Order: sequence, then C-alpha cells, then structure tokens
Amino acid sequence: MTNLSSNSTTSSTPNSSSSASRPRHLCRSASLRNFVRWRPTSAKEHTDAESKVLSFIKTAYSLFGVQTPYGKIWTLRTEYETQQPTQPTPLVLLHGMGAGLGIWVMNIDAIAKHRQVYALDLLGFGRSSRPNFPDTIEGVEEQYVASIETWRKEMGLDKFILMGHSFGGYLSMCYALKHPENISHLILADPWGFTVRPEEQMEIPLRYKVIIKMLEPFNIFSGLRAAGPLGPKLLHKIRPDIKAKFATRLGDEDAVPDYIYHCNVQHPSGEVAFKTLHAGMGYAKNPMLLRAHEVEPTLPISFIYGAQSWMEPLMGSKVKEIRRGMPGRVTVELILNSGHHVYADEPDEFNELVNRACRMYDD
Repeated sequence: MTNLSSNSTTSSTPNSSSSASRPRHLCRSASLRNFVRWRPTSAKEHTDAESKVLSFIKTAYSLFGVQTPYGKIWTLRTEYETQQPTQPTPLVLLHGMGAGLGIWVMNIDAIAKHRQVYALDLLGFGRSSRPNFPDTIEGVEEQYVASIETWRKEMGLDKFILMGHSFGGYLSMCYALKHPENISHLILADPWGFTVRPEEQMEIPLRYKVIIKMLEPFNIFSGLRAAGPLGPKLLHKIRPDIKAKFATRLGDEDAVPDYIYHCNVQHPSGEVAFKTLHAGMGYAKNPMLLRAHEVEPTLPISFIYGAQSWMEPLMGSKVKEIRRGMPGRVTVELILNSGHHVYADEPDEFNELVNRACRMYDD
C-alpha cells in the first residue's frame, strides 16, 4: 500500500489563484494550449479536480493507492475515533458508471460521524489503474471481485458493510456472491443490472434501430472524448442535472462536472469492462435478479431507490420475494423526488437511511 496524500483538514484548495488575477495574455495562452490538446486533461488536472471536490469534506481523511495484481485501487479513508469498547463496522463505498469516489462528497461527512468510511475508485475509473479486462462476463466479474478482495486483505478489514451505487451495486452483488463471509450488510443504492430483459421487445422504428446499430461499437463516453477541446462545455450542456445536484449544497457549480469530465476522458478501461456485461438498452447480460437466491441466505440486503429512477424499484421487491423465508432480511426504501442519483438528489434522507441500515447490523 502506498500512502500518497494526507487528510483534507490540512490540504489547501487547488488552483487558488483565480484567472482574474493572471495577465490576460497568459489566460489566452492557456486557452490556446487547451484547444491544441485534443482532450484538455492531464494527470495533474484530474488530481486538481478531485482535490477541489474533496475540499468540501469536513471529516479528516487520507488518500492512497492500494496495489492489487490488476493495478492500483485509489482509496479514501476517513479518520474515526470512539470511546466505545467496540468499533462500529466500517462502510465501503463503490461508485457507479463513469464516476469516482468524489461523487460521495455530500454523504461522507454524515456517515463518517458514526463509523469509518472507505470510498474506492473502481479499477478502470477515477484515479485507479486502468487495466485490460477479459472479454467474457465471468472474466470481468472475477477480476473486479478479486481486486476488491485483495484490497480488503491489504486494508486488514475483517467484516465490513458494502454499499454500491448503480454499476457499483452490480459489482457489490458480484462480491457478495463470492465472499459473503466478509460482509455484515449489503446496501444497494439504485443498483444497475437486476432487470431481466423481456423476451418480447417493444417495437423500435427502423431509423432508431439503425442508429443503435451504428453506436454499438462505441463505448458510453466515446462522444465526450471525441469532442476534444469542446468536451468540458459539452458535458455542462448535456448534463446540467449534474451541476444542479451538487451546486446548491457545495456552492460551486463547476467542481463536480469538471471532476466527472476528467474521470471519463482517460483510457476507457472500465467502460470496456461494462460493455462486456451490458446487453444493450440498459440490461445486463447476466441479470442479478436471476442470481439473488444464490447469495448467502443469512446476509441482510437493503435497497435504496429513487422514486423517479429508471432502475425499476420493483426489482428490490422481487428480490425480497425471492429470498422470503431466508434469515437474511431484505428491505426496500424509496426516496421521493429522487432519480437514479439518489445519493445526490436527496442527500439528507439518503444519509439517514444509510446510517439507519448500518446501525441495524453493527457487530
């Protein structure tokens, strides 16, 4: 394990000198350099964007890389002290598709008051390594599970609560299927990959079928990378919801969109892995609903959905029905006025539900 950064309480905010204080010709030169570079990003700019987002976290934390056979897993760990004779069970967070550990910025403080929190950049995303993945469903799942298990051993964690959002929820289920003995509670926040693709597909107009077929060879964020120097403005334009979700709380409308941009214009390793698992139209090739009965019967599972999400909250209820009679309790919570990004749409209610779920299963 390589310790690379100290806690946020002593780190300074990056890029503290504003562009307004720079000579005009230097600003023009910087803009020209960004335009000449096809994608205006670099390791330093990615790091600076992450630092800016994480500067809003009040809890002391450290950042470091944990080496696995597949590369480095970039990790945030909060500091936690208690006078209690036993430590509360730590919580491990796995982000969703196209994100990084910084997306938990509105959740970490509220949860870290009660336990130690770890947030990971999944392999292929954020500042973690971007290795090649196998081209099979089993291979991708095994590589992700093995990397998380190596990370757990390196961190010296015995039991932990595992929470994943979207694609991170899918991978959390993969880990629970393989290593249930390490998890005291599984929390799935609007998880992707549960819905079974219907045998009878709805009729799609021919022109849309042609477009879908043309886009099949490309990864999800290929367009953002292809936009080159226009990429940052494009992201702000096509995803104003990202800006809106975080700006009110953070007081900075650019911090999170800029961070998301730099996370997604690097080598698309994680996107390629996701594409291997994706059957198209939002469905997983091997949906988790068909495997829910295989998870250790004693493992409790909590679903937290946004009421307006496209992820079908009904899936949580179906898992509850499938596991009826098993000792591991299944709960399904619905947050009103929330969509797929439930952790950011209504962060206070989300944080309360997570804290309540964690308290129920502390060792």
